[in-house]
Amino acid sequence: MELTDARPEIADAEPVAASGPPRPVSAVDHFLDSLHAEGVDAVFGVPGGHISALTQALRRQQRVRYFIANHEAGAAFMADGYARSGGKLGVCTVTAGPGATNAITGVASAQLDNVPLLLLSGQTATDRFGQSAIQESTSENGINTVEMLRHCTASSTLVSDVRSFPRLLARAMRTAHSKPAGAVHLCLPANIGNQPIPAGTKIPPVSATRHAHNVCVEETRAVLNMIRRAKRPLLYLGSGAREAMPGLHEALSQFIETHCLPTVTSVRGKGLLDEDHPLSLGVYGIGGSSRADRYLEHGVDLLVVIGSRLGEWSSKGFSAALHAIPTLVQVDLKLANIGQTRPAQVPIVAEAGAFLRTLISLARDLQAPAPDARRFEEIAQLQSLPRPQEQPIEDDTLKPQHVMRELNRVLRADTDLYVDMGNCTAWAANYLCVRPPARIFIPCGLSSMGWSCGAVIGGKIARPERRAVSLVGDGAFLMNGSEIGVAAKYGIGTVTIILQDNYLGTVNHGERASADRAYSIDDPYYSLGTLDLEAFSRALGARSHAVRRPSQLWPCLADAFERAEADKQPQVVVAHIDHRVCPPYGDRFSSVSKAAGGGPPGAA
Repeated sequence: MELTDARPEIADAEPVAASGPPRPVSAVDHFLDSLHAEGVDAVFGVPGGHISALTQALRRQQRVRYFIANHEAGAAFMADGYARSGGKLGVCTVTAGPGATNAITGVASAQLDNVPLLLLSGQTATDRFGQSAIQESTSENGINTVEMLRHCTASSTLVSDVRSFPRLLARAMRTAHSKPAGAVHLCLPANIGNQPIPAGTKIPPVSATRHAHNVCVEETRAVLNMIRRAKRPLLYLGSGAREAMPGLHEALSQFIETHCLPTVTSVRGKGLLDEDHPLSLGVYGIGGSSRADRYLEHGVDLLVVIGSRLGEWSSKGFSAALHAIPTLVQVDLKLANIGQTRPAQVPIVAEAGAFLRTLISLARDLQAPAPDARRFEEIAQLQSLPRPQEQPIEDDTLKPQHVMRELNRVLRADTDLYVDMGNCTAWAANYLCVRPPARIFIPCGLSSMGWSCGAVIGGKIARPERRAVSLVGDGAFLMNGSEIGVAAKYGIGTVTIILQDNYLGTVNHGERASADRAYSIDDPYYSLGTLDLEAFSRALGARSHAVRRPSQLWPCLADAFERAEADKQPQVVVAHIDHRVCPPYGDRFSSVSKAAGGGPPGAA
């Protein structure tokens, strides 16, 4: 069914008063009116002179709240988390020059993960272009932020006059909400923000019209027949299927069971299917499940990939097992994503939800296939293997495995987990068992360290009724952990779990692995020094908890969650883990070594 905007196609810029001339509407007031109309109730940013018009407009109203971050990258990560959690547009506002350049990492991360995000950056007044004004960021001054951001967004545009601003804003917001979604950038010069939109300016409606994308029924029926005939099929759900899953969990589970269809997800798609489902083999990819690896080792004759580009994370470092599969069906909304890693014998351009609904509907009209006893038996044997979180840990030294085991107890239905980049990514992908409607978010597109420190705050603001948890390493926390102070300032009860080993752990273990253990694991080269993250967190206004023994974990986590909700205060749990424990990144370490031409000393 097609969903259309109920508002007229063209509206006047100014509201019609009962009498007298119409009240002029400034560019920044129109911006806030548009956000409110779209259901956006939060903006994240760092103020500055070149966006002072917007900052003042935010002060004058209460419909859209303004959350001031400590750094522009943190503000962009907050907007990203807000969009992922709430399904609405994430909005970040920054000043000219360094404001825009600082935000680039967060904006690029949203773009590569198909997150709808709008960056509004300031700019010097148009009559000052080319005069080396403070923070001027145009080609005339040598640093053009519009062009910089053009390379990491779906669109990047300079607003050159106030009359064009409503049209450019509407187009940017529609682009952000397109399929696939992405990041957009508007650059608003300082002298335009407070200018009134001229009388008679026609303003297009902003709301993105969302269409149900057409699916070829015959193509989908052919895929269904291939699944029914395959001897060893595998369904692969990527993050592109996330938007479709809330309404499809039950129907898809039934389809999978009826067809005895083993299913894996990408790292970023983790949790789209209940990982306790008897046909779920967990994550396939870097740091993924050994059950998935074993199933592929014995050969797969049909792989149906829905919503994944099969990049390095999701292809397990471009694994040979994936390339050996004779028939690949790849369903993606973006044609360029299909065949990116290996040829797709059956390429289908379609939205994941529309394809899955059509596939399930067609299957209902057919008699259920005869049960495949051998496949059921093989999957049952794989499921009987001890899972990482079930394996005993013999000593009393706190290890990442202990943290993952207790975190599994925390992941109840109303929990959102924001996993950062680093060793914690592999531990989470390999050890955690996510059961919807619990949700997990991982920023694999750009793999930005420090992302979760902001994203968890934006996510909690978007969905205050859900528990928001960040899992982050100490190296990543040092990059953006000061945003904890933002949560404290605004009374946002998040929980941050820091895996502290005082090392840049991924490179420490990775270099040691690629150099054939030429370096000691205790080599201080990648050490972070002596950190007191508990004191740092307290100084920012959080309540901190130190954990040094496995027995302390559960009481500490339970207390942190209770206080986060009751006191509306951020909680930081610092888990002092053993730095010698290598994360389940063996495949990643090997691929990095191979790409760099590395290997054991003296190897050819």
